[in-house]
Amino acid sequence: MKTILPDNHNLSERLLKNPMLMPRVAGSVVSITDAQYEALEAGLGRGTSLLVSAPTSTGKTLIGWWAAASALEQNKRVVYLVSHRALASQKFEEIQNIFLKDWVGGDATSLVCATGDGIYDATRRASSAPLTASILVATYEKYLALMSAGGPPLDLCDVVFICDEVQLIGDGSRGKHVELLLSVLQRTGWHQFVGLSAVMDDEGAVQFASWLNLTLVQTATREKTIRVEARWENGCLIATSTPDGNEPPVQEPQIKTRELNGMIEELLTSGKSPVIVFCMKVDDTYEYCRRWAHGKPDSQDVQPPADVDLDNSLLSHINKRCVFHNAELGDDERGFIESLLKQNQIDVVFATSTLAAGVNFPLGSAVFSKWTRWNFDKKAHLPIRRDEFQNMAGRVGRMGQAAEQGTVLATAGSANELNALSELMDFSKQASLGVGITPEDFGSLILQLFAGGLCSTREEAFLLMSSTLSAKREAEKGNGNVEHWMPHLNAQIERLILTHCLIGVGEKLRITRFGRAVAQAGLKPESAEFFLQYLTINSEKLTSSLPTPENNGRDDDLLFIFVHGCLLSPEFDYTGGAPSRFINWRLGKPGPVANPKAEQLSELLFERPWVANPNAANGARVLSEWASGTPRNALEEIVPNIRMGTVQSTARDVSWLLFAISQVIASASSLNLADEAKHPSLQSTNPNLQFIRSFARVLRRYSMRIAFGLPSECHWLRELELNGTTKRLSRRQIISLHQNGISRPHLLMDGSPQYDAIRQSAIPLVNGLNYPNLVRDAAKNWKMDQRRHYQARHINKAKRHGCDGHIADVYEKKGKELESAVSAMLHDITVLCSVLDDGTRQAWPDLKLEFTRNGLPSDVVAEVKSKEKETSLVPLNDAIEVLAASELAGMPNHPCITICSPGVEPSVPTSISGCSRLGVVEVVDLAEAYLRVKDGNLTIGDLYDWLTTPGIALTEDLPFNNTQN
Repeated sequence: MKTILPDNHNLSERLLKNPMLMPRVAGSVVSITDAQYEALEAGLGRGTSLLVSAPTSTGKTLIGWWAAASALEQNKRVVYLVSHRALASQKFEEIQNIFLKDWVGGDATSLVCATGDGIYDATRRASSAPLTASILVATYEKYLALMSAGGPPLDLCDVVFICDEVQLIGDGSRGKHVELLLSVLQRTGWHQFVGLSAVMDDEGAVQFASWLNLTLVQTATREKTIRVEARWENGCLIATSTPDGNEPPVQEPQIKTRELNGMIEELLTSGKSPVIVFCMKVDDTYEYCRRWAHGKPDSQDVQPPADVDLDNSLLSHINKRCVFHNAELGDDERGFIESLLKQNQIDVVFATSTLAAGVNFPLGSAVFSKWTRWNFDKKAHLPIRRDEFQNMAGRVGRMGQAAEQGTVLATAGSANELNALSELMDFSKQASLGVGITPEDFGSLILQLFAGGLCSTREEAFLLMSSTLSAKREAEKGNGNVEHWMPHLNAQIERLILTHCLIGVGEKLRITRFGRAVAQAGLKPESAEFFLQYLTINSEKLTSSLPTPENNGRDDDLLFIFVHGCLLSPEFDYTGGAPSRFINWRLGKPGPVANPKAEQLSELLFERPWVANPNAANGARVLSEWASGTPRNALEEIVPNIRMGTVQSTARDVSWLLFAISQVIASASSLNLADEAKHPSLQSTNPNLQFIRSFARVLRRYSMRIAFGLPSECHWLRELELNGTTKRLSRRQIISLHQNGISRPHLLMDGSPQYDAIRQSAIPLVNGLNYPNLVRDAAKNWKMDQRRHYQARHINKAKRHGCDGHIADVYEKKGKELESAVSAMLHDITVLCSVLDDGTRQAWPDLKLEFTRNGLPSDVVAEVKSKEKETSLVPLNDAIEVLAASELAGMPNHPCITICSPGVEPSVPTSISGCSRLGVVEVVDLAEAYLRVKDGNLTIGDLYDWLTTPGIALTEDLPFNNTQN
C-alpha cells in the first residue's frame, strides 16, 4: 500500500476530494495500492493508454474509475466493457452511485447499460442512442453489435475505453468476438484505452500491450495475503502469496481433516466466514448444501421481498444461513442471495464458478470441493485451468473485505494429485493466454467485417484478419506470416456468397441487405435461411391462425411452433460452424415428455416426428408454458429436475433468436428494395411474401413473451414504477393480476371498492408494503410518466435542429389539431400529407402520407386517434377503424397506419397480428423516428418500411445506425 500519490499523477482536486474515488485512512491520508500507484506513475491521469495486469485484490476497478472521471472532466465519453451480464449490472450500479449526481449533473439518461437483456439508461427505460451516452457499460459482444450497425465510426478519439477482464480475448468460445472488437477499435483510435486483467501471463501481457501500443503496468503481488492449503494423507502443502511476494511452498506434516463439512466448520470456527465452497457440478451445490444443512436448526427468519420468486428449499437453507448458487437459479434468486451475502446473513455458499466471474462479494474463505472437471473429449476428469483456479481462489481476501488474509482449502487423494494441485496453487505462474481467433471462426467474423464496411475485397479482409493479435502470435510461431489462413477465408467468403450475404462485383464484394441484417443480429446465415424456407412453405397456413379483431386466433400454438423451430435451428448445431448456443442437458435427459401441443401441431412443426429431438420438444413445451404465464411450481414439474434458471437462460437464447429473425425479415423484405438485391425467399416473385412480412412483428412480440414469461397484454405491467422500496412488480404478481382479470390499465387504476377488493386479493400486502394501492397509483401514472420522460428528451434533442415546436405539438395537441401537428412534422422531413377527411366525407380516413412522392412503392392511409385524458388509451375498435375507412376512400390495398395519443391499449398488438395492412404507432415512437431522420440516422425509405410493416411500430424496431449525433 502507498500513502502518497506520484508527483505527476495529474488527478484533479475534484477527484481527490471525492471519498468514493480516493481512499483515505485516518480521514486525510491517501491509501492506494501498488498497482494504482504504478498506473498513475505510468500516466493514467495524463491520458496514457495502459494495460494493467495485476492479481485480484489490487484495486483495478478504481483505476478504471479514475480514467472515467478524468474523461468526463474533459468532456469525453466513457465506454466500460465487461465480460458478463452480472458484472455489467454491478458496474452500472456503481457508476450511478459514483458519477450520476456530481459528474453528469443528475442526467440519468446519460448513463446507459447494454447487454443481451436490452439497452437501458439509469431511469431503467430503453435508450435509443447508447453510443452517445456519457458512460456506456456493455458486454464485449453487445458493444461489437452496436458498432457493427451501419459501420463503426471513423474516429473514436473522444472516447475513453475501460476494458475489464481483457484476458477474455484468449477464451476459446468468446475470445474471437473480443479480439475482433479490439481490432476494430485499434483502427478507429481512442482518446485513452485502459485494459484491466488479473490472470494474464507475462508473455501474453507483453504481446497484448505491444499489439495495441499500450504501456504495460504489471504487479505480481496482492495487497492482501492469500494462503492456499492443499491437504493430503501425509500433511499439508501450503502456498502463500503476500504483499511482499510469493513464498515458496511449505510442506507441513500436520494431518488435518479432509472431510468437506469438517473443513467448513473449521473455517467458521476460526472466524473466516462467509465460506464459499466451489463445486465443479451444479448438482454438487445442491447435495453439499443439503448435507451441510441437515440437522441444523433455523437461526434466522428471512422473509423474501414480494418481487423474488424463491424456491422453497432455498428459503429453508437461507434460514440455516447457507445457500447454493449456480446458473440454474432464477435471476431474482441469485440477486437475493447476493444481497444476503453483502448483509452478512449467509455463512456458507455452495457455488459453481457463477460466483467467481469478477463480481465482488465479502467472502472470508474458500474450499474447493473438487478441482478437476470432466472433459467430454478426453473422457476423463482433468484439472481446471490455473487461471480459473486462481481467479476462484482470489474471490477471498479482497480489498475492502474484513479478513486479514484469504484462506483457501483444497484436498488431494494421492501424491500425483498433490503434484497437479501444487501447479494450480503456484501464484508465481499464470496460465498462458489462449488463442481467440482461429480459421474455424472466420465465418461470423468475416460477415461482421463486410457488414461494418471495414473491407470490400478478399485481400482487405485478409489484411484485417492478419492484423489481429491471434495472427501476430500465429506468425511468430511459424514462418512469420499467416498466408495459410487465406484458403479458410476464401472458403467462408464462398459460403457467404452462397447464403446470399455477399455479392461479387468484379474484385469487390458487397454486403446485401440480408447479409447486413444477419450480421447485425449476430446470426448464422443458415439460421435465417432455415426460418425463411419454413415460412415460404407454411406462412399462408400459419397466417390464418393469427389473432384478428374478429378472431382470437391460436397465438399460443404459433408461439410453440416457432420456439420449437428455434431450438432446432443451426444456432444450436454445427450447421454453418460451431453452435452459438447450447440447450441445457436437463431438458432432454428424460427423453420426450408428454407434449399435447406437439401432438396437436405435428403437421406444422419445423421437424417431424417431434419425439426425435427431446431437447427441442421439451424446451418448446416449457417455454410456451412460461410465455403463457404458468407459475414456477408448475413449470418445474414439466421436465424432471429443471429449475427457473434453466428456463430463463433457455428463454434468453430463444428470445434473442426470435427477435433476430424478426429484424432480418423486417429489414431484408423492404418493399422499396430491388428484387435482385434480396434473398430469393424475400423477392416479390415469392407468392407468400406478404404472409412472411406479417410475421416480422409477430415474432418480435413472441420474443418479448419468451423474454418476460408473460402474455403480450401483460407486458406493460413490467413498466410500472411503484412508489416504494420495491420498484417493479414481479412476474408472480403480474400473473396474479392477470388471473384475477385486472391486467388492463383502466381496470387496474379503477378505485372503486369492487376493484380495490380484487387488487387486494391478487397482490396482498407484503412486508408492510401496500401493493394494491401502489399498483393502482402506478397504473394511473404509467403512460403520463413515460410520455413526460420521452417528451423532455425529444424536445431537448429537437432544439439542436430548431424543430422543438413540432415535437411539443405532437405531444400536446389533440383531435384535429394533432392531425395538423403530425402533418407539419412529417412535411418537415419531406413526407407530404394530404387531408382526406375534410368534414364533407363521412367515415373517410384522416390523412394520406404521400410516400410515392419520395419514390417509394405506395402512399400510406392514416388515422390519427387521440384521447383527452392522459390516462385514457386508444382501444382496438379505434385502432382498426382505418382499414374500413381506407376501403371507403377507394384505397383497399394501401398500407394503413393508426397514430395514437397518448397511447394504445396493451391488448391491441396481439389483436391486430392478422391484419396484414395495418400498423399502429404511438406519438412517442413517431417522434423518435422523426428525430432520427433529422439526425441523418434514418432514411425516408427506412421510415416507410417501419410504418408499413404490419403490427405495432416501436422505437426498438427502428434500424439502428451508430452515427454519433
